[in-house]
Amino acid sequence: MVILASPADAKDPVRAPQLERLVACKAMADPAARLACYDREVASIDQAEQRNELVIVEKEQVRKARRTLFGLSLPRIDLLAGADNDDTIDQIDSKIAAARQGPGGWRVTLEDGSIWQQVDDKPMFRDPKPGDTVIVSRGALGSYFLRVNKVPAIKVRRII
Repeated sequence: MVILASPADAKDPVRAPQLERLVACKAMADPAARLACYDREVASIDQAEQRNELVIVEKEQVRKARRTLFGLSLPRIDLLAGADNDDTIDQIDSKIAAARQGPGGWRVTLEDGSIWQQVDDKPMFRDPKPGDTVIVSRGALGSYFLRVNKVPAIKVRRII
């Protein structure tokens, strides 16, 4: 679970102040004071969450968001970095929903709705078709490669 207080706090994976105060309650020796502290801080966290000042996200939600955003050129905001910085997605495996060849090369739509446009002039050895297995992998310097059914990859960019 990741708890973020605001996008600015997401840069450095530190605890939100509300969570720090809640965790500090467990150090209280007096049971009545500890319970009162827990009640007060849980209420504070609940109110902050209801006002959208605090967002609680499960790790799996972060993974799904990263997969959905794979290949898009977005500014680096590190909002999803707090979950696990080692969990970077370097490739996605999917199936083709649609593929068509146009004047700019192949345009391939994956089952998740993402659309990838060929940006090099390499020929495909076999025309891609719906249901084919596809791997899109991250290359150097922001490039991406799409490989259909284990044949040599073409260079692509995500357009949607």
